[in-house]
Amino acid sequence: MIYLVTDSTAYLSREEASALGVLMVPMAYIRNGREAFQEGFAEDWLPQREEILGTYSTAQAQVSAFLYLFERIKAQGHQALCLTISSRLSGTYLNALKAAEETGECVQVVDSRTTAGAMYLLLKAARKLLDAGAGLMECFEAMKAMRGRTRTLFTIQDMEPLRRSGRLGFMRSSVSTLLNLRPLLTLSDGSVVSRALARGKQDVQRLLAQEVTGKPQEVIVQHCGGEDSAQALADRLRGQGKTVSIRRIGIVLAIHLGVPILSVAWVSPEEAAPA
Repeated sequence: MIYLVTDSTAYLSREEASALGVLMVPMAYIRNGREAFQEGFAEDWLPQREEILGTYSTAQAQVSAFLYLFERIKAQGHQALCLTISSRLSGTYLNALKAAEETGECVQVVDSRTTAGAMYLLLKAARKLLDAGAGLMECFEAMKAMRGRTRTLFTIQDMEPLRRSGRLGFMRSSVSTLLNLRPLLTLSDGSVVSRALARGKQDVQRLLAQEVTGKPQEVIVQHCGGEDSAQALADRLRGQGKTVSIRRIGIVLAIHLGVPILSVAWVSPEEAAPA
């Protein structure tokens, strides 16, 4: 048997993890530098108005957690394919890789170069391949090819949490949320970069929907707070004939991005992928 393993920023519900046969390794977050918690499944945290996320920090999924899981899988005579958050956003991939190297060839680790909804889509595609009889290395290579076709765009209300996090790639100094301007950001090869500027909520909706080109099998609208905006974007995309799912973003990414967050993610069809 080949197990799928991921970290908690895929934001699977318990039901989804069970249906997809995915084992989850938690990220950690720390409040006021003193109280440590493990990030759980998607339903385990909802943003609270009184919660000041600026007092929180995060910690990557640990080598020991991956190693414990991988060794149990190996001891039972099974294999594992592990997909992690982008290595340019977290050290989680390197920790999983180190644990896999200690475990042996029965474990392969893919740097997804993405996170959240796009990583969920990769996991769904991996499960489909495995159910169709693909072997470990075949699925490993397929995920490395597919990750280049994932697309994630998002907007945030305040740039300061992202600047503090150190997760920015190239970013023009002019990107601002002043004067009702909202940055439209994207993941480019796993790094956060500027895509465009939108003026107001309606322009955000228009630009996010406009970016979803081609005919992806499924589009993920993601949010943390701002449920009305997420529903409006989903309705706009459905009006374009897209199949849309709405998903929540959890606390670890919220700490780095602030709240609210509105995002869209999809996998481009192969024929639409850039050369």
